[in-house]
Amino acid sequence: ATSAGEDLQEKGKCFRAGDATHTRTRTDGRPLSSRGRMMKPQVLRRVPASTSLIGGRAGVARLSLSLERKPRAVLARATSEQPGDDDTALKAAALIGAPVASLALAELVIKSGGLVEPLTGYFNAIGVPVIEFLNPPEWIIHWFHGLNMATVLFAMGGYGTYLGYKIRDGEGDGAAFGGEKIRELHPKLMAGMAFFFFLGGQGGLVFSLMEGRPLLESPHAVSAAAGMALLGAQGVLGATMKGKKAARTVHTYLGSSIMAMFFVHAGLGLANGLSF
Repeated sequence: ATSAGEDLQEKGKCFRAGDATHTRTRTDGRPLSSRGRMMKPQVLRRVPASTSLIGGRAGVARLSLSLERKPRAVLARATSEQPGDDDTALKAAALIGAPVASLALAELVIKSGGLVEPLTGYFNAIGVPVIEFLNPPEWIIHWFHGLNMATVLFAMGGYGTYLGYKIRDGEGDGAAFGGEKIRELHPKLMAGMAFFFFLGGQGGLVFSLMEGRPLLESPHAVSAAAGMALLGAQGVLGATMKGKKAARTVHTYLGSSIMAMFFVHAGLGLANGLSF
């Protein structure tokens, strides 16, 4: 049903306020007052339907439904954003479980003694003759490995880790140092760090042989083996985690624990260098 005001609006005429409440209609359709005078037509402004009785009720109904739905939507969103037990377990496994397990496994493998003899023969046959031919000063033999690896760790690893967190924050398409996209430079830096660590670790073993130190008998060696194993696992995870939220979470927290392990590894190496 439409209101009386809307009916008169469609006709383009209305009654002025203060005239008689009942009217008669002439043959030409123009209304007459109870005193027989013709009413002066006036054009009404269009009244929004929401202000009419029916429209108002519908508007109130729609508003009520909206108010009822909003708290539920907000609650559902908040619930979905809260970390569950599975997410917490993944973070704990990546931050603590994986490093501890890798250190324990590296300790077992190294203490078994099966690696010392083949590595000693390999580096005495290849690495040591090359360094003796180059004949570097003693301080290079003693400190070059540490200086080289520290540069890789802080420059490539530190900046690469920073870019990784930028990607996690949704800024992967931003520009990194040199103009390359953050999401493209991050894996290159971390892969480069792993490559130079692999080569530098061999150099460190060669220098240890040249200085007459036993191989793989220090915590520095154990942390190196554990860290390289985790770097390999991290690389595989990074290449296969696309579209997997849980894998991305593990990648982030495992990468943080790996970097922490290598900082400890660097401290152990410094202690080794200062010990003799």
